[in-house]
Amino acid sequence: MPPDSPPVAVPAPDIPESATSTPPGLIALFVAFAKMSLAGFGGVLVWARRGIVDQHRWMTADEFNETFALCHFLLGPNIVNLSVMFGSRFRAIPGGLAAFAGLVGPPVVVVTILGGAVWACCYRPFSG
Repeated sequence: MPPDSPPVAVPAPDIPESATSTPPGLIALFVAFAKMSLAGFGGVLVWARRGIVDQHRWMTADEFNETFALCHFLLGPNIVNLSVMFGSRFRAIPGGLAAFAGLVGPPVVVVTILGGAVWACCYRPFSG
């Protein structure tokens, strides 16, 4: 092999410690995933990546991709699995529950309120 040929594998660049922020708390996990779920009508993955990797810098892009790839092997929706795995990674079981509640809770509340409004407005029991 000639001495001026490029190396076969290029080592990954070192990520400085300032590139990743401090681990999120329970409330920060809940709020971040609540924002993702309310903004991501029809798909939350793009919002999750933007929030976790770009905005908060809680994970690198490679870590996010590896975690999401692992979620494909688990049963259930991938983004729900990602929220539980991500929360558990930083704050154990309470973190997983906080991220899951933030992801699923706000849409459930919105749909429940809309269902109650439709029922109160439009439901007419048969009078007989």
